[in-house]
Amino acid sequence: MYMIRRVFIINIGTELLIGRTLNGNLLWLGSRIYERGGEVVGSITVHDRYDDIHYALGCAMARSPEAIITTGGLGPTYDDITMDAVARWLGRKLVLNPDALDFMQRLRPPVSEDSKKAYEKMAMLPEGAIPLFNYVGAAPGAIISYGETRIFVLPGVPSEMRDMFQRYVEPLLGSYGAKGIVSLIRGIYEAQISPLIAKIAREHPEVYIKSHPGMEAGRSVLRVEIWTQSVNADLEKLYKEVEKYVRAHDGEIERIA
Repeated sequence: MYMIRRVFIINIGTELLIGRTLNGNLLWLGSRIYERGGEVVGSITVHDRYDDIHYALGCAMARSPEAIITTGGLGPTYDDITMDAVARWLGRKLVLNPDALDFMQRLRPPVSEDSKKAYEKMAMLPEGAIPLFNYVGAAPGAIISYGETRIFVLPGVPSEMRDMFQRYVEPLLGSYGAKGIVSLIRGIYEAQISPLIAKIAREHPEVYIKSHPGMEAGRSVLRVEIWTQSVNADLEKLYKEVEKYVRAHDGEIERIA
C-alpha cells in the first residue's frame, strides 16, 4: 500500500492573501498531518493565477514530497482554475470525468441549465486523475500521480476539505502518530526557562519543545508544549525535568494536556 510521510501544502485563493479569509486550512492540515505521523516539509499560499499555481507546484516538487496537497479553486466561478492550472503544469489535457459528474448529479440533482453547466465545469479533471467525491459540497477533488509523488487536489471550503482529507488522504498517513504534553507555567519569564528548553531541544532532536509567552492578571504565564513522533522518546521524563526546574525557580506548573 502506498504510504505518505513527507507532505507539501499549497493553499490557493486570492482571498487568503488580501486579508479577507483566514488560512485555517493550513493550520488544520499541519496539525492533522503531524498528529498522524507525517511531516509538512513546506507550504505556500498563492493567488488564483496560473503562473502562481505553477510556481507553487515547482516549489513543492523541489522538496521531494511524497504528497502535494492543494486547497481551493475547484468551484464553478471564473476564478476557480486550480484543476486547469494543475493539468497545464503536468502537460495533460483537462477532460470531463463521467464518474465525478454522475456523483454530483445523483447527490444533488441540478435545478437549471446553468447548474448543469456548473457541474460540467467542476467535473473537468486532468487526464488520468482519479476523482475524489465530495459528500459535503459539490466540487470533486482529484488524485494525480506524478512520478513518485501523489498530488491531492482538495476544495478550499473547510468542511469539504476536511471531509475529503479524512476519507482519502489520512488513511495513507499510517497510524504511528504523535504524542505530546502541554503545561502552563506561572511566575517565570520565558527568558528564565529558555536555557532549559534549548538544552532539551539540543539533547533530544526527536522532540519538539516550544514555549509561548503570555500574561495573566499582570503575571507571566508560559504555555510549554513537548511533542514527538518517536516511540522511543520519554516525554514524562522530560516533563519532570521541566517541572523540577520551574519549582526550583519558585514558579508554578500545571499540566493541561
